[in-house]
Amino acid sequence: MTSEHPPKKQTANREQSVPKPAGPKPAQKVEDVYEYAIWWLNQRSYSVAKLKEKLPRKTANTEWINQVINRLLELGYLCDQRYAETYVNSRCRSYGPAKLAQKLKLQGVSQADIDNALLTIDESEQDELINRVINKYAGKKSVKDISLRLRQEGVSTARGQAILAQSLDSEHEVQLAERLINKHQNKMGRTGLIQKLRSEGIGQECIEQLLFNDEVEEDGVSDDQRKALEFLNKKYKSPITDFADKKKATAFLVRKGFSFADANYALEHHLE
Repeated sequence: MTSEHPPKKQTANREQSVPKPAGPKPAQKVEDVYEYAIWWLNQRSYSVAKLKEKLPRKTANTEWINQVINRLLELGYLCDQRYAETYVNSRCRSYGPAKLAQKLKLQGVSQADIDNALLTIDESEQDELINRVINKYAGKKSVKDISLRLRQEGVSTARGQAILAQSLDSEHEVQLAERLINKHQNKMGRTGLIQKLRSEGIGQECIEQLLFNDEVEEDGVSDDQRKALEFLNKKYKSPITDFADKKKATAFLVRKGFSFADANYALEHHLE
């Protein structure tokens, strides 16, 4: 005789994993908040405002937070004036005064502390920043663009212009002009190149030196006339006879930086 036994129930007690709460353990007393603030200060220095933003992660008790901040101030562990001076001295070779002031303001530092910190900047340190920017872009960017870059770095306009005047000579202008000509000469005519060079601050003497030598070849045809004809032949594969089409073709060449005289030459010799 066989006895049937009901299947045993597997009653495994599995503990459900409870996710740990994000962030630090909530403070039980004001000393917990103080130790938390000290931990942050051991990582790096903070302004009063920025450290104060950290403490609500530990407690919602604003009275405790204020007590901790005041205690840190009394002990000298927090000091916005010292923070601003350290910040400026460590970054004055990378940013100008205006940029440093902007960054400190975002840290919640008062204007008075910012102004006092900026007074500690040595002029030679700012000149080091200016010269580094100039050396990086000399022969590659116009004086106007370099000046703009210096202003973006927070350098005063007067100081930047003074160093630029001392550092950049006519050789810089020639290098920049040659760079621009090489970049754009296959895309536009002489008139367009002249306009481009002028817009980049290249002087007329330099432009004439680089663009007006040997303009006309032995057959009496200039480089620009040849280039305008090449552009036109490439654009229009059939003869241009209609007045309206000639007008459009002329406008096309003028937009490409050719003079009306060059455009007329190209129209006269189109597809010859």
